[in-house]
Amino acid sequence: MSNTYPTEAYKILLVDDDPNILQALNRLLKHYQVEMFTSGEEALLAAHETTFDIVISDYKMPEMDGVAFLTFFRALQPDAIRMILTGYADLNTAQHAINDVEVFRFISKPWNNFELLNGVKRGLEYRRVMLENRALADEVRKQRVILNQQEAILMALEKEEPGITKVNWGIDGSIIIDSADLKLDEP
Repeated sequence: MSNTYPTEAYKILLVDDDPNILQALNRLLKHYQVEMFTSGEEALLAAHETTFDIVISDYKMPEMDGVAFLTFFRALQPDAIRMILTGYADLNTAQHAINDVEVFRFISKPWNNFELLNGVKRGLEYRRVMLENRALADEVRKQRVILNQQEAILMALEKEEPGITKVNWGIDGSIIIDSADLKLDEP
């Protein structure tokens, strides 16, 4: 993955009720800016203050499970990549998380370090492309507005002075003027 930013520039939010899991993930993700929380509520408070590139949440947590947490988190930061860390994988949970919360990846406990790091890298790449595509689409929309305005101006000019917007070009780039189009003042 070609990063536009060094990995230290990416912010990752980790949420798990087990502090040992958080410490292990923090060591694995040492090249990123990592914030860790043992409760979804605390993590949501942090999400009001800090923008994250990726959030990795445990699925089974007391008070608020990972899907509920990611649902609230998504409302705050819809562009962040959402991942679930779980030792429990049932089909209904997976379908709900993918369809409703748009979870990018499920990571099984115990995780494989290479797979987790690869998931983070792929998630960052996906986020970069998604944001870049959105910026390009916004630029295309702006250009369409400008083109529509220019077209309206040309149509108004053409209506006022028929033929004013038409130019006959020579093969060398010169403008060819037809003598019939010239309105010469007669003495």
